[in-house]
Amino acid sequence: MTEQKRKLPQVRNIQSLGKLGIFHVEALDVKFSNGQERQYYRLAAANDAVTVIAVDGQDLLLIEEYAGGTLTYELGFVRGGIDDNEDLLPAASRELGEEIGYQAQRYTHLTSFYNSIGYQTAQMHVVIAQDLSPLEQMLEGDEPEPLTLVRWPLAQLDQLLSHPRFRDSRNLAALYAFRDYVNAGKL
Repeated sequence: MTEQKRKLPQVRNIQSLGKLGIFHVEALDVKFSNGQERQYYRLAAANDAVTVIAVDGQDLLLIEEYAGGTLTYELGFVRGGIDDNEDLLPAASRELGEEIGYQAQRYTHLTSFYNSIGYQTAQMHVVIAQDLSPLEQMLEGDEPEPLTLVRWPLAQLDQLLSHPRFRDSRNLAALYAFRDYVNAGKL
């Protein structure tokens, strides 16, 4: 299939509608090359975020944390925002220390993706952390309560994909990329 080169629409105006938590809500007035005009809305984040796939021997280290969207506790990977003037791998290291109290000797950037290209500006960067050891003291983070650490056997990656509390699309995308990485013999 050939990709058609198209003229990008003209963004005529970006209006701030206010701040909502870590996001700035914006309205965009867009005019397409065929004359059609539309208004788009997006959540503009100041920074990207990181998801950390922590591998400890033959286990993944997951967290169980409260999710406001589902109003229950969900399973997922360590993740959080990248601070101002912070690079990707130091952000992964910081989040690992804050959320589960571990450090890693080796970090590998696996992939990056957008959560939703239709209305978000931030990317999610997925990092694999290996050769883990516990910190003497957990780093202070911004969590409202301690997170529960859950060990998941690497041999059961497919079962994690269908786990009823592992359902955040960011975690699923990261896990599919990680599974491909493992199946290619790169771990």
